[in-house]
Amino acid sequence: MKKILSIALFIGLLSVGFTMAQQPSQNKAASAQKPAAQTQAQHQCGHNHGGCPHANGGHCAHHGQAVSQAPSNGLPVEITNAFPSAKSVKQSAKWTEVYDAKGVLLGYAVYSKPASDGIKGYMGETPVMIALNTKEVIIAVEMLKNSDTPGYVQKVKAAGLLESWNGQPAKKAAKKKVDVVSGATYTSRGVIMSLQAALNKLY
Repeated sequence: MKKILSIALFIGLLSVGFTMAQQPSQNKAASAQKPAAQTQAQHQCGHNHGGCPHANGGHCAHHGQAVSQAPSNGLPVEITNAFPSAKSVKQSAKWTEVYDAKGVLLGYAVYSKPASDGIKGYMGETPVMIALNTKEVIIAVEMLKNSDTPGYVQKVKAAGLLESWNGQPAKKAAKKKVDVVSGATYTSRGVIMSLQAALNKLY
């Protein structure tokens, strides 16, 4: 009887030792998994609140698409492209007035929408922003966010179509004849018509 109890006690001790040996290994595995789960949750939270952790790199792996970055001064990117020293804007009934850090008027931004609503390129509307200096001469034309085919939009930009009106008085530019871009006929025509619609409404 004593021998049987001794054997049972020995087996019990072995079982306890085996269980205790397993616990550190399991805890270690759980600890390794925890940061990965936290990272995934933080990543998802960032997307849900508009703060993707990849945004600063200009690309989001989670969504698989480029992430545009807003200028540090809070102005629309088309404004800062056309007016690099712009620090503030003021909306008026006619256009958007653009000012530098000292409050000096730099020029005006004219948006084609809503005048260009319904004007389409190949796959969608092609709205633009027309930048004028204080003498109402065009200094830049910027394409805005659109749903047209990216390849055709790139061809329009590469062909220099957006620079076709630079140096032209805005009042005359609306009537200037500009050729469409070969290989991007519909998109370039949409850009031309959008600009003309905005300027015709302006004057």
